Amino acid sequence: MIGPERWDTPYKFEGLFEDGKPRSHHQMSHNQTKMIDDLLKVDQFYMEQYVYLLEKMADIQEADGSSLLDNTLFTYGSGLGDGSTHQYNDLPIIVAGGKGKIKRGQHINLPEGTPLANLWLTQARLLGLDRERFADSTGLVKSLLV
Repeated sequence: MIGPERWDTPYKFEGLFEDGKPRSHHQMSHNQTKMIDDLLKVDQFYMEQYVYLLEKMADIQEADGSSLLDNTLFTYGSGLGDGSTHQYNDLPIIVAGGKGKIKRGQHINLPEGTPLANLWLTQARLLGLDRERFADSTGLVKSLLV
């Protein structure tokens, strides 16, 4: 988790904003009509950090010739599809890594009402944990599996 998304937590976001004033991600996500430009800058910043880490992990070679990224499930996303309405459908989630374990390079649109816990259960199983359920999971995300 990059940071808590509490309403009272301002971040400076060094270099993103010309005035240098701290911004609250929570406030931006709830006031998208007024703060959309700031929110887009912050979202792009976080995506760039994710890509930076992916590239670093891909460059680290393991003893067997694979990369650290190949041997990792690296997930980025949100528990809300729309912060302004607290809507928790259509969640933007990216899963990278897992070479040979997950089907990569695809966009998966799961049926309405599929719990996010299904992804966490799927990842736990891929990492070797013998779990039948996780939180409110109802099954695995089979379209992610090789």
